[in-house]
Amino acid sequence: MTNNPAKTNTNRDLQIGISVFLSGLSCFGLLYYYQALLPELVDYFRIDKAQSSLAVSSSTFGMALGLLTAMFVADRYSRKKVIGYSLLSSAVFALLSSFSNHFTLLLFFNFLKGYFLAGATSVCLAYISEEVSASKKLKITGLYISGNAIGGMVGRVMASHFAHEYSWKTASEIIGVVCFIFAVLFFLFSPKSKHFIPKKQSFLSLIKPNMMLIFNKKLFPYYLTGFLLLGAFVSLYNYMAFFLVKSPFNISQEWIPYVYFLYIAGIGGSMSVSFWQRKLNSSKKILKAMSILGVFGISMIFFANPITVVLGVALFTYAFFVAHTVCSKSIGEFYHSKKSVSIAIYLLCYYLGASFLG
Repeated sequence: MTNNPAKTNTNRDLQIGISVFLSGLSCFGLLYYYQALLPELVDYFRIDKAQSSLAVSSSTFGMALGLLTAMFVADRYSRKKVIGYSLLSSAVFALLSSFSNHFTLLLFFNFLKGYFLAGATSVCLAYISEEVSASKKLKITGLYISGNAIGGMVGRVMASHFAHEYSWKTASEIIGVVCFIFAVLFFLFSPKSKHFIPKKQSFLSLIKPNMMLIFNKKLFPYYLTGFLLLGAFVSLYNYMAFFLVKSPFNISQEWIPYVYFLYIAGIGGSMSVSFWQRKLNSSKKILKAMSILGVFGISMIFFANPITVVLGVALFTYAFFVAHTVCSKSIGEFYHSKKSVSIAIYLLCYYLGASFLG
């Protein structure tokens, strides 16, 4: 009885899809769940609102520095091991942050959590690009980024719920344990790479070619788009809780977590990229359309009406995830020999936007 290559490839693509979906859940869940805990941190540590946002920015800044490291080491080690151990270690640091009695210590653990998460985020898109069948790449990329959206949404809702019922420390512990389980499941489900060959180049020999990728004229628009995308997105969700509890909305704090269900629009966005690709047949046209839609969504918030605010945030969230999926796929396919490096540079700009604009 002979094996069916098409069926084997389909099963392998499905395995990779499940694996990167779990990775996406963990990455955004771990990176942003403190966003829902900012009001609790203000009360617990007796800090102001702007200082509390450092709980999120420290993670994204750690992610940015981790991605800078990934530019030089990501191609040296197994894709599966890099992703798996990154997820495990970041879950451990999330757990450790739960025991912080000083805000500075919490920032330190969040920084390390973000730093180690960079290994997973920098390699996942390269893993998809190298290992998934050409016809399934866009769908699996969309699945991975929808995992980001679901992880970001569920992580925030869980964090807010458990903080309200128990404490922010309990919320952090639960999310750390759940993401540790996801990391173990990643190791169990993910197949080993077939098309990745480790490159044992010296650090010095990589500096010049990697710097050339940073300043590449064709890639730079994608880097700038990533910087602005996540910077605006994180800023919006960082301060939404503080915005909605004040006049004219006066929404009760216990209802604020449900704002994060607007991430469902992001899931729809990441999974609808194939539609936009067929409709517009150009990555640049899609990015222009999503930029216009995102700006329109943000402008709706200024009407200060609950319905327009919800619709505006939903439109912006949808546009954000469509644009991010398109950028990720375009960057991943640009240089076949430097996939992980170009992706790491894009994500470095992406998370620097979150750190500085946020």
